[in-house]
Amino acid sequence: MPKVIDPELRRAQVVHALLRLTAERGLDEVSVAKVAAAAGVSVGLVQHYFATKDEMLLLAFHTIDERFDERLRRWLEDSGQDLAEVPARSLVREALSQLMPLDDERADEVRVWLAFCARGAATPQLAKVYETALLRRVEQMTDALRRGRAAGEIAPGLDLEAEALHLLAFAEGLAQQALLASGHITAERVVDAVDARLGRVFTTSDTGENA
Repeated sequence: MPKVIDPELRRAQVVHALLRLTAERGLDEVSVAKVAAAAGVSVGLVQHYFATKDEMLLLAFHTIDERFDERLRRWLEDSGQDLAEVPARSLVREALSQLMPLDDERADEVRVWLAFCARGAATPQLAKVYETALLRRVEQMTDALRRGRAAGEIAPGLDLEAEALHLLAFAEGLAQQALLASGHITAERVVDAVDARLGRVFTTSDTGENA
């Protein structure tokens, strides 16, 4: 009887190998053959998902984006509250923290994200994908800030969409610094920096802890 192979499991193996190799060696050292070897699958199977490095990077980028959404969803579930019930500052704090290299998984994601940005700077197709993802996050962040203003957590007069973009730019810059200068910028300093930045936006405090 032929062995039944779960396509989702195989895809997960390929994606895991791709992310690990990109994080450890950089995109220039990644190839279809190397990903196949690391995943323990055939080259043909890897080529089923992508044939070029840009396609590899796109899959890696979308996977990281999905992981971020999933972690934030789990955090909301663990809080025992609906989205509308969570203070906006707590939500924004958690969202920014999930972009930081505060554990090995997120550190690898930041490495892959930086590889994507470096290649995207010279590749219009990848730049467009980044732009789409950024605009989606800006919209989500702006919605959270609107809820914060409605709840009295944010003083009036702030341009919320501009502030959402500023917060995400701050997060990307801090994530890069924390990754490349980890001996100086510790996880504690990252958390302190996030709290200090949010203190310029919110009139309320947040004593929660970042995972």
